[in-house]
Amino acid sequence: KFSPNVRKLSDEELSKVVDLQISRPNVASIMFHGTTDCRGINFDKIVRLQVGEVLLYEECGNKPPPGEGLNKRSTVTMYQCWPPNGADSLQDPKSQDRYRRKIQQMTEKKNAHFIDYNCITGVWQFQVDHF
Repeated sequence: KFSPNVRKLSDEELSKVVDLQISRPNVASIMFHGTTDCRGINFDKIVRLQVGEVLLYEECGNKPPPGEGLNKRSTVTMYQCWPPNGADSLQDPKSQDRYRRKIQQMTEKKNAHFIDYNCITGVWQFQVDHF
């Protein structure tokens, strides 16, 4: 799902899409900050949104330099992110805090900026400078 719907935009509109958002309901969404030139981008090949995984340019050997195409500053929101032993293991505040810190460390190890993790909803949000 795209916002705005890039499949309905003219070539001129595609050349300057502001704050493009790509989402898969109840799985993940990516907000590409600023203006993106979407002309010639094969979204089906470049973007993969799965439960617990967001991949861009996985198969393509033609990843553009940082700041170009979809390889730019973005906010990623992932849904259904639970510990391996399930959400039931996050019942008390102490385990919630411990798991939230673990998610934060994992985010920072991937050179991303941790925004939030909600133990009740399983929503994890972080920002990347590029992919």
